[in-house]
Amino acid sequence: MKYSQHSKSIYRKRPALLPGRLAMALLPASIMLALGPDSTFAQEQDEQRRLAIEEVIVTAQKREQNLQDVPIAITAFDSETIVKAMFADISDYVTSAPNASVISNGARSRRQISIRGVTNFLGHESPNGTTGFYVDDFSVANSTINPPIFDIEQIEILRGPQATYFGRNALGGGISIVTKKPSNVFEGSGMIDYSSFNTLDAEGVLNTPLIEDTLAMRFTVKSTTSDGYIKNINPIGGGNDSDYGYAKGALRWTPNEALTIDASFQYSEEEVGMREGIPSGVFSLFAGNVLYAGLFPDRDGDGKSDPFIDTVGFYPDNRDRTNFGSPQSLGTNMRNGVIRGDYTTDNLLFTSITGYINSDFFLAGDIDGGSRDFFNEFRNLNRQSISTEFRVQNITASDWQWSLGVLYAQDENESWNRTYVGAERVFGLPDGFLIDADDSSEDTDTWAVFGQVDYTLNDQWTLSGGGRFSSEDKSTDIVGFSGALETIISAENSFTDFSPRIAATFQPTDNMTWYGTISKGYKSGGVQIAPNPEAESYDPEELWNYEVGLKTDVWDQRARLNFAVFYMDWSDMQVAFQENLINEDGDFVLYGGVNNAESATSTGAELTGTLLLTEDITMNFGVGYLDAKFDEFTALIDGANRDLDGRTIPNSPKWTANADVEYGFDYNANWAGYVRLEWKYRDEIKPDTFALIYSGFPWDVPSFNFFNLRVGAEYNNLLLVAYIDNLFDADYYTNAYQKAFASGIHLEPSYQSFGLRATYMFGN
Repeated sequence: MKYSQHSKSIYRKRPALLPGRLAMALLPASIMLALGPDSTFAQEQDEQRRLAIEEVIVTAQKREQNLQDVPIAITAFDSETIVKAMFADISDYVTSAPNASVISNGARSRRQISIRGVTNFLGHESPNGTTGFYVDDFSVANSTINPPIFDIEQIEILRGPQATYFGRNALGGGISIVTKKPSNVFEGSGMIDYSSFNTLDAEGVLNTPLIEDTLAMRFTVKSTTSDGYIKNINPIGGGNDSDYGYAKGALRWTPNEALTIDASFQYSEEEVGMREGIPSGVFSLFAGNVLYAGLFPDRDGDGKSDPFIDTVGFYPDNRDRTNFGSPQSLGTNMRNGVIRGDYTTDNLLFTSITGYINSDFFLAGDIDGGSRDFFNEFRNLNRQSISTEFRVQNITASDWQWSLGVLYAQDENESWNRTYVGAERVFGLPDGFLIDADDSSEDTDTWAVFGQVDYTLNDQWTLSGGGRFSSEDKSTDIVGFSGALETIISAENSFTDFSPRIAATFQPTDNMTWYGTISKGYKSGGVQIAPNPEAESYDPEELWNYEVGLKTDVWDQRARLNFAVFYMDWSDMQVAFQENLINEDGDFVLYGGVNNAESATSTGAELTGTLLLTEDITMNFGVGYLDAKFDEFTALIDGANRDLDGRTIPNSPKWTANADVEYGFDYNANWAGYVRLEWKYRDEIKPDTFALIYSGFPWDVPSFNFFNLRVGAEYNNLLLVAYIDNLFDADYYTNAYQKAFASGIHLEPSYQSFGLRATYMFGN
């Protein structure tokens, strides 16, 4: 039997199911059992059956290493787990790591990641995120935070600053995705999946040699269409129906044993019929008290505007209907090409990576969220990056392991934004009147030198030291106006930084590793539109991380437990704000920008584990505890300075947990199967700084948990999987966001989905 092109049967294989899951209830028991003798568990089991967790190989430090030897908190997933867990979106795999959270702002391209409380508060339109994101060692973070998850070999999620190898903006951590490469065999697969809401997903993979033992090609395609779970009851129709397409071609050339050249190009496009969300019935202070105060009096005295019910109602009574009176559309197109060369000598590995990525994000149509035509927005955001990286490292067995690299990158970001008054003629302004316009561009040239040295003192101690020096030259041009505020900015900025990292590992036994790490993360500053000159720039953000961890295999290597505690100290955290007001002259003013929080701290702990309970049952779990707070921060919110000292940093859940349990079996000589149950939990959060000055619904996003169920059956080269996402139809939402300056607060409700997937494999 065969499930994938590179593995044996998925049911009888005992994989190293990688760190990531199990219920919080297992935490105390796991710690107690880990402290007991290794022989206790073995004595209770059949000693004839010697099960053990396999070694997990990761490339977090740009060389292949055992996960248990690397002084970094890592959650990793191999290709088999990625397929079984049906990862399709960044929300699926990031939330399978402790102290990691994802919120959505109404679209696949508008996800925001939080790792250990480190979040990109500048929004999806900012090129300066807080998580380093690499696909096949090429940075995609400037153009996308949610690349396609298809035909993937491995995903690694690194927690804590990763400046050395992931560069600037990797304050919270790094994500590394490795795709499957062409091989010298003829093989492939086809998959079709049909699920709720008339969702049809089809995938195809073809791998073929072109010149035997020298040149091979791999081609992948994917198409997904869906009617969506939200319906617009307005006569114009629509909803969150979607179309997604993806194609990738890859070549591998190996002219001799020393040289390997990989080249790939991929293209994806997505269009959705609306920015997803259901009205909460709650306005922002500006919308409720200023913009619509004279139009829609609060007849019930409940803080909600009755006319905005629009016959659909508010959440939670309404979970799947909206009523917007102007057409909407949003989506993203992405193009990405990479050429990589690896050349080995007897002692050294030389690596060159050159790539290009370009993305176009568009948003058009209704932004007020109601059936009456108040405002319409049209926005385009184009980003592109070109980079060249060269590395050299030793590959021989030695007490000294070292690597050195240089990088040059060019990032270009252009945005175009227009907001028009609709047919309702708000404030008496004519239909089609332009009230907000913005044309901006930012170009960044980056040079960086980075490296790391590991020295093995003896059989137990290893010391590591390294870092990255970077220099950025930024030029920014902004021309626009928002209401009565007109702005023309042309500025050039230069930023330099050195982000060091030191670590020590102590291995008292073959199955136990203690480590300690001190590392720095960095994010450069910039310029912005602001109502006064002194606010037209913001400072770089810096973060220091202090971490101690333990990685151990116990119970005769049938249990793997990894534990870490950390303390992170911020200075000048970059936090976005948006202001909408009527100034003293009676003019409407709309602007957004970035504040620097003077200081903040994050303290936490993480436990992940894998348990081989029997030959057929495997459990994985992860638990995270986090206390992330502003120490000193005065923020401009709703027209006033607000003291946020001691407040919890938004999108920083105190507890996160996840688990899965899988039972694999052979039904008979021809059929095999598995049952897989997954569980995820996230504690309550405040979604943004705006919510810190309010309480109650929807500003306090409640905690939630949900289950997924997968049941698979395999016969020869055919795999059938039936699944239910959100098994018990849990009612929750991950975020509360203001759809635009004039709209109410919107939510993306949870929903339940049933599906059936069939995959056929062919070839070698």
